[in-house]
Amino acid sequence: MILDFFNGKLDGDTWERLCQSCYRMRYADENYTEIPAVQGGDAGIEGFTKNGIVNQCYCPERDYSENELYEHQRDKMTKDIGKLVQIKYKERLLKLGVPKIREWHFVIPFYKDSRIIEHAKLKSEEVLSLKKENPEQYDYIDDDFAIVIKQAEDFSIELARIIRNSITDTKLNLAVRNVEKANWGQCDSKKVENITRKIKAVMGIDDDENEDLNDIVNTYVESYIKGMEIMRMLRVSFIEIFEDIHGLEQAYKKQVSIKTKINTNKSMNVSVFNEILNDFEIQLKESFTYFTNESIFELKTDIISMWLADCSMQFRR
Repeated sequence: MILDFFNGKLDGDTWERLCQSCYRMRYADENYTEIPAVQGGDAGIEGFTKNGIVNQCYCPERDYSENELYEHQRDKMTKDIGKLVQIKYKERLLKLGVPKIREWHFVIPFYKDSRIIEHAKLKSEEVLSLKKENPEQYDYIDDDFAIVIKQAEDFSIELARIIRNSITDTKLNLAVRNVEKANWGQCDSKKVENITRKIKAVMGIDDDENEDLNDIVNTYVESYIKGMEIMRMLRVSFIEIFEDIHGLEQAYKKQVSIKTKINTNKSMNVSVFNEILNDFEIQLKESFTYFTNESIFELKTDIISMWLADCSMQFRR
């Protein structure tokens, strides 16, 4: 899930700021207008577009059970739709210049219970029923009015751009996939052999039973597995960020290949290896200011493990 990468707990204020940025970005051509909740209130909506889309954000206050989350989301939707059909709010909407409303977006981080979809359909039908009974009173509601549930996954492109362009203080945390013990079955035996052979060359040892060697190999095998999963998730959820990382990795990978192949003195292997580690960490920090420090360390180790597993990083023995 896209929110797995967000650092820390998402609160209501942060979620609302992210939502407003997403809507301004997605609906720029439709003149999205944010409504501040001051001087008369927000009339039950956070903003609107010129083509009749309005939105309302909601973020749970804490970690609820699936049923509790549904109940809170249901009650919030019911309350705000209740505002939408009140005459005093109609007047407020008209004063704000809100056009005839055809879609009411309920914007939430996520939902776990399909009953919220059923509830949205029910409330949509109730609004349309009111309009049918009194079309003049509800002339600000479109005949095709619908409640649409939107969640974070629907705004992956906008969220990636917001974070990449530092529009928000929210940082991404890539250190979210904890692998308690490396499942070597997920790593091709040839890649395990490559990692082992290269770490031996760096450490300058041949003893397969060396405890430190096995610990380090295990760490890099684990990082290889974790790194592949993180990159897969980024490719799905944050394609632009994935491309940024992939672009830097590919460019630096060439330098790694040259540095390690040019070194003909095997006694310098460990120095070259440490130089690559330190320099690559600097490159990551400079290129990805929107990652947490933990993410930089995670990303560095994961990508190094990939270079050890393939033919990019070579050390003479």
